Amino acid sequence: MDLKLLGLNIKNSRKNIKLTQAQLAEMTNLSVVHISHIEGGSAKMSIEALVNICNALNTTPNDILWGQFNKAPDIPSKYVSENNEYNINLQLEPKAMNISQSDKKLLLEIAGLLAKRNN
Repeated sequence: MDLKLLGLNIKNSRKNIKLTQAQLAEMTNLSVVHISHIEGGSAKMSIEALVNICNALNTTPNDILWGQFNKAPDIPSKYVSENNEYNINLQLEPKAMNISQSDKKLLLEIAGLLAKRNN
């Protein structure tokens, strides 16, 4: 998991609804320092913290974990496509090269199940 990208997704989501780090910290029972470290990509968070952050930001874990922010100014350029939109494929493609065939098959099965669920 790319902690920097996860942190940027939280930061961009927070900024989109015009919350400060202090307000988010209060809403999630986390410290401002911890929110800052999460957004900066230097701290991991628990599942409980992720759920609390998602609830406070009125978003989903998928949005935070995988990114749904097109044209967000803080997304690193390596994750931005030629038309200046966030592209998860740019993040997944190099990582997919390094996994085993059995893991690739498993990922395809998971993607198929998710696609069925969303239809």
